[in-house]
Amino acid sequence: MKKKIIIDTDPAMGTKGGDPEDCFAIMMAFNSPELEILGITTVQGNVPVERGYSNAAYLIEQFKKDIPLRSGPPNTFNKNRNEERMWLSQRKEMEQITPLVKPDKDEEDAARFIYKTCKENSGEVELVTIGPLTNIAITLKEFPDVTDHINSITMMAGSAKVPGNITPAAEFNVWADPEAADMVFRSGIPITMIPLDVCHKTRMSKEEMISIGENKHPFCHFVKESVEPWINVRSDLVSDEGLHLYDSLAMASVFKPEMLTFEDAHVSVETQGRYTSGETVCEFNESIFGKVLNLKPNTKVALELDVDKFNQLFNERVIDYLKSL
Repeated sequence: MKKKIIIDTDPAMGTKGGDPEDCFAIMMAFNSPELEILGITTVQGNVPVERGYSNAAYLIEQFKKDIPLRSGPPNTFNKNRNEERMWLSQRKEMEQITPLVKPDKDEEDAARFIYKTCKENSGEVELVTIGPLTNIAITLKEFPDVTDHINSITMMAGSAKVPGNITPAAEFNVWADPEAADMVFRSGIPITMIPLDVCHKTRMSKEEMISIGENKHPFCHFVKESVEPWINVRSDLVSDEGLHLYDSLAMASVFKPEMLTFEDAHVSVETQGRYTSGETVCEFNESIFGKVLNLKPNTKVALELDVDKFNQLFNERVIDYLKSL
């Protein structure tokens, strides 16, 4: 039986200088017969939300898919936090190479779509979140009974035992909207977290990206044009000429969880720290307080990955597909 999923994402393939990897994850989902995609919702994060919406629309069109697309708001969950993160919505200098499109004025927003779809398929829908958790938190706030209808959440988020990637303490998706993440982790919905601990074991080399661009198909040229600027940004910042496949790993974990080894943890999100905002504090009941308090786990945290199995899957579902166009 196919798994029913909604993908919540901040896709940047189509916006130069943004991390394009969400779209590889979406391509993987498109090419995975194990999944039934009930919808895609876009969230502000890696790129301004209107750009992510446009990039997702372009991808759906190119793959000739009939999948509902809905947009979240251009802000964070918490108004005070939004003042700090305002720049996330104001990056006008980023070059857009997909057409900018807007939702129809009567189109429902992401939160209402998530609620309606989960209620209509009660107990069957898994949310796959590969961006900040703003849309999910808004859904929880506006429709509290949605917790009765969501089967589970698989998220690319956080770090358990390794440093963050946007700050020493925090991973980007949680840092971008920590109050939203905090609400989701406290929701009681079963959560699987794919953190940097395993994501950093994945890698798409610059050579692989160039090999895709050697295909004369226009979409392959679009992929190369979109990915190359981000690889150059990464190499300038962290001296790594490659692309970690964070979101593709999260997507793969939905239907191939055996590639990963998980441990149960109680995950809390730091929302007050001056230097640690967005940190995911993973208590495996190994610390002194953990042993004393014996905190009840709220999350399955991935800590180990069979890299060869993941690489084989990514090559089959994404790279080989693109080269065959």
